Amino acid sequence: MTYPNASAEPKPLPRRQVRAIATAIIPCGALQSFDTFAVAIALPIMMGTFSATITEISWVLTAYLVAAAVFTPLIGWASRRIGRRRLLLGVLMGFSICTAMVATAGSLNELIALRFLQGVFAAGLNPLSQQVIMAAVPKEEHSKAFSWMTTGRMTGVTLGPIIGGLMVENFGWASVFWFNFPIVIAAFLLVLRHVPDGGQVDGIRFDIFGFICLSVAILFFQLFLDQGQQLEWFDSHVIIAFAMIAAISLYLFSVHLLTATNTYIDPRVFANRDFTIGLFFIFLTTFLIYGLAGLIPAMLQEHMGYPPLDAAYALSGRGIGSIISALLSGWLLMRCPTRPVLAGGILLTSVSTWMLADITQDVRLPYVIAASFIQGFGLGMFNVSVTTAAFSTMDPSMRSYGTTLTSLVRRMGSAIGISVLVSILVYKTQSARGVLTENLYRNRLDKLNLPDSWDINARTGVMRFNEIVNSQAEFIAFLYDFQLMTIVMLLCLPLVLLLKPSPKRTSKH
Repeated sequence: MTYPNASAEPKPLPRRQVRAIATAIIPCGALQSFDTFAVAIALPIMMGTFSATITEISWVLTAYLVAAAVFTPLIGWASRRIGRRRLLLGVLMGFSICTAMVATAGSLNELIALRFLQGVFAAGLNPLSQQVIMAAVPKEEHSKAFSWMTTGRMTGVTLGPIIGGLMVENFGWASVFWFNFPIVIAAFLLVLRHVPDGGQVDGIRFDIFGFICLSVAILFFQLFLDQGQQLEWFDSHVIIAFAMIAAISLYLFSVHLLTATNTYIDPRVFANRDFTIGLFFIFLTTFLIYGLAGLIPAMLQEHMGYPPLDAAYALSGRGIGSIISALLSGWLLMRCPTRPVLAGGILLTSVSTWMLADITQDVRLPYVIAASFIQGFGLGMFNVSVTTAAFSTMDPSMRSYGTTLTSLVRRMGSAIGISVLVSILVYKTQSARGVLTENLYRNRLDKLNLPDSWDINARTGVMRFNEIVNSQAEFIAFLYDFQLMTIVMLLCLPLVLLLKPSPKRTSKH
């Protein structure tokens, strides 16, 4: 196979220029996370506006994330073809146009379709930001650079829920999207002024076959996850067809990757053990970040009676924790090995999900905010350390492929996280409802002192009774999701030992 060589290890730039580049990149990271988490707060309101179920409304997030995942692999090729700076400016312009269209959507189907288009342009925000940072900063300072990027993303996580909650309460769900524009304008002007061009290699042929195979695999796998619960999984011929198409497409892509020349992902990148393990952990972090973003606001608003703004405060606690830990982790990783920092992030995240799994419907808001803060602190440590580990031993010629893959995995983790946790939520709700109903009717119903309005011999009483049982069943399902995430995190902890031990580092600055 033949692949174009990327640039060698970047020459140190003046510190003032590096700070200017980092300042320009931070709004790009913040833009995507702000949009996602502000929209997460607005989802319960959208459910009422469009008379949608939680499964249907989750596609407002999922369509965006799937589109971003499908088109992320294009970014590495496009940046080498036309340059990082010009591509990033084009991505920002396209994102702003799509955002305006989303804000004017008149139906749920139109909204989902436009969110998909918005996600196409959002695909370039993270990988291009990462490429710009890595081109400006030498390898020994990558941990600091990744902490800057995480700070940008987590700023959006922090402000997105709060601003989203304020906008939704006062101006409706569409205002969440209009608020993207100040961030887009700031990002565009800063990139235009401070980001140097680079990464151009003329004459690179686009890998059409590889793109089609991977895109089809991603799309049909997502359809498999989102429609599986509704269509009763493998009892449905449609679900079986989705699974087969996804599997065949992934197989064809894998064969193509190993046998063809000039594929847009260089398979040699997987030879780096730390990078491959890092990809798994990156998937896990985004699975948790975005999956929880879809669960926590819905649980607080629908089952605990919190208004959107209070739910936003709870979710933003995670962003504040992430910002603090991201800055701390960048400093810490320049002075100590990666593995203990990564393990600490996993343990703290596990503690937070266990705290959420132990709540009741009358829990006080400060408890939820505290759990969210601990979660954010853990995820910040987790995110910075695993990204540092993934790229610490990578050859400079592989970094453009590495950034493409990490961005793709982040997209897949976010989309799959929402779909899987919602599917588990729906399944567990049905299961818990059956158990609750059976126990009440057989053992306790005759012993309950029910008000007259709950007379089960009357239609209104039956409806009220079913409403309460459904609510309790869904709340139990939320707690089950949190329990499951705690177990998964703890089971993944030993994988940290597979990373190569890193020597103790001492900062020169």
